Amino acid sequence: MEGDPVLRTRSFLIICIVLAILLSLTTRTIISASQPTEEPPPRFGRALDLVHRAEAAGATHEEIAGLALLLNKALQLSEEAARLPSSEAQRALLLAQVDDILGRVETEATRLEVTSSQRTSANRVVAYVSGGVAAFLATLAYAYVGYGWRRYRVKRTFQMRIFPK
Repeated sequence: MEGDPVLRTRSFLIICIVLAILLSLTTRTIISASQPTEEPPPRFGRALDLVHRAEAAGATHEEIAGLALLLNKALQLSEEAARLPSSEAQRALLLAQVDDILGRVETEATRLEVTSSQRTSANRVVAYVSGGVAAFLATLAYAYVGYGWRRYRVKRTFQMRIFPK
């Protein structure tokens, strides 16, 4: 049984069309992936790493937000410098501003990392000490309540009256 020749031709055309579509999508992906992307300067990566370390050390969101704004401004100026045609003076001025901003970010991130690490350590010490104090007070309260309860029961026992029948 050979089947219908029109059906075989139709199946062959559908398979060819699907393969052509897949091939065109794959080549577009490969071409777009192989195009060079504009990466920020390596100092930007160091600054970003310092900001991440400060956040991991316990810096608050408000403290990190200021650094994120500065990083965004540095990235914007860097992209603007890359888009300038051939004006080396303006490009140098923008890159100097980017370096200045990244220097401020690195300094502030390092300071934040140290202060937030100290703050986190102090918070841990306070938490453990307050837990110990609370446990001691709870033990003391339990002992005094037990002592008071025993005295109450003894007092009630001695106040009992026995009535003859």
